[in-house]
Amino acid sequence: MLPRNRIGNLFATGIATGAVAWGTVGAWTALTVGNYPWNQWIPFTNGLTKGVVLGLIAAGAAAIAAALGARTWIVFLTAFVGGVWHGTYRDLHGAPAAILYFEDAMPDEEWFGTTMLIHWATKEVPPALVCATAITLLAARAHRRTHTIGAGAALVLTTIALALIPVIAADLAPPVEGNGQHTNEGAVAAFRCWFLALPLLVAGARRLAVTLATWNLDGVEVGARGG
Repeated sequence: MLPRNRIGNLFATGIATGAVAWGTVGAWTALTVGNYPWNQWIPFTNGLTKGVVLGLIAAGAAAIAAALGARTWIVFLTAFVGGVWHGTYRDLHGAPAAILYFEDAMPDEEWFGTTMLIHWATKEVPPALVCATAITLLAARAHRRTHTIGAGAALVLTTIALALIPVIAADLAPPVEGNGQHTNEGAVAAFRCWFLALPLLVAGARRLAVTLATWNLDGVEVGARGG
């Protein structure tokens, strides 16, 4: 079994890295797709929340593999699958919904093939690879107290990003013009970020507080030796 601290560090790393990786993809989408001024920043915030959830799943898969004594490449593969499964599932079920509510989705004969592969290879695989790499690198290293401090700090920073980015992005985006059923998506995206931010803040602050409070005089974190 992995020590509890190591498992927590893997989860924190997956969450923070996932938020950055999928948030970057969402930001790129928001900047390059210019036909929806009504909610231009929404892909960014959706990417952040998607990254938090998928990073959590990827870390959980990797933690199970590492606890079972799997080799490093298996830990990496399980983390990658945990991160990429959602996008792969959705891509295999057809094209994404159209940006404009009155347009139909891309026909299957146009989606399946090169278009789907490009979408999968550019928007689903890269963030999953980044997240899996970060998780695997941490899993392969011996546990250090600095890892726990870094994990707690990463969760707190992720919380700050989830709390502030919807507000900042909404101020920078063009004025909302309305788009049928999509007019309320901005508020939904913001509340989703804030809903995830609260438990992450509690978890991150707790990790930092417990780590600093349980430090032995010899500089070894209490619980780090345990199995």
